[in-house]
Amino acid sequence: MRRAVVAGALAALALGAGSACAAGGTSARADAQVAQSPAPGSAGLIALTFDDGPTAMTDEILDVLADKGVQATFFVVGERAQRRPATLRRLQREGHVIGNHSWSHPNFSDLDAHQTRRQILRTNAVVRRVTGTSPVLFRYPYGDETQEGNTVIRENQMWGGVLWHWQTGAGDFTCPGPEGVVRYLNDNAVDQALLLLHDGNEVDSCSRPQMEYLPEAIDSLRARGFEFGVVASAGGPSAVNQSSWVRVIPASDTGARTGTRG
Repeated sequence: MRRAVVAGALAALALGAGSACAAGGTSARADAQVAQSPAPGSAGLIALTFDDGPTAMTDEILDVLADKGVQATFFVVGERAQRRPATLRRLQREGHVIGNHSWSHPNFSDLDAHQTRRQILRTNAVVRRVTGTSPVLFRYPYGDETQEGNTVIRENQMWGGVLWHWQTGAGDFTCPGPEGVVRYLNDNAVDQALLLLHDGNEVDSCSRPQMEYLPEAIDSLRARGFEFGVVASAGGPSAVNQSSWVRVIPASDTGARTGTRG
């Protein structure tokens, strides 16, 4: 009888030790998973930049950004901004930076000096009338920089042309679907990158499911340690954004207000 009791005690002890080892193993795996998760922002700060709005799509994008707690930079087309003042006010109210992307999205190399001036200044006037501030950042349609445009930009204490970081993959305007846009954003994400996206023009013809890319892209980029900021002027050329004199800063930074001028 005593041998049976001892044997039972030893079996219980072994069982307890096994359970403890199992629990310890589970705890160690959990600790390892936590340790492997990148700290927020540890991979760098990136900016989502949207061109060609505002459109109805812009409000859908703003809903996602609000849900995810992300601020972005929107380069607006003046004639569209004029038709959607409520969206323009929402951009400002929710902490996004508003840049100028011309009045009607022409190729600036086709414009004379007078037309160039009107394209830039009419858009500034609309944004100022609606929001009370004028854009500081300017992005040329198609990235088509001209001397006439640069003259107007300098005369009006603006900053541009603002380019982007794009080394690989198909952009959203080629309609690669949600998985394709998520892949494009992740493939091009590096610290201080301005990532080029659109909320008008060609993307209007993409299938509706493509819009599903944004929450997944934000989650996947954050899982890699990236955090999101906004575009601001810089004191020198960016090594990752085609030498544009811009930088990405936290949206909470007061310097973010360099996106507009009162």
